Amino acid sequence: MKYLSQFFIACLIGSLFFASCDSEDDTFFQSTEVSPILAANIPDTMRVGEAYVLEITYEKKSDCHRFSGFEAEIQQDSLYFVRAITIFTQKGGISCIPENEGVPREVNFNNGFESDFTFKFLTANDSLGQPVFIDKKVIVIE
Repeated sequence: MKYLSQFFIACLIGSLFFASCDSEDDTFFQSTEVSPILAANIPDTMRVGEAYVLEITYEKKSDCHRFSGFEAEIQQDSLYFVRAITIFTQKGGISCIPENEGVPREVNFNNGFESDFTFKFLTANDSLGQPVFIDKKVIVIE
């Protein structure tokens, strides 16, 4: 056991030594961002307990952005807030190419609402920093 712990310590020190001698610029920056939702294609009516495929278009800002997913939150039994999440990754010194294009994504949605509700898709913030939404009202039928 004594030799194993000494071997582990030697490997740790060796790996730190070799990593610190790397002279290349391998800086790496990554962050999570909320991207604007530009459009949403959803049915006007839905049935309780049924599954639907929704098409949501988000804005891809650059080639350094990659889609992560949609975050959704239910509030007050009749509001369904949705925002698009992207991951921004930039490697040392490489510039990102702006794209600012709409990219459609399909998402499966199982309707658990028993009464009419509203999707609220986050699209921007106004000049006061307040969120701006695309509202899509859905009528729940039996």
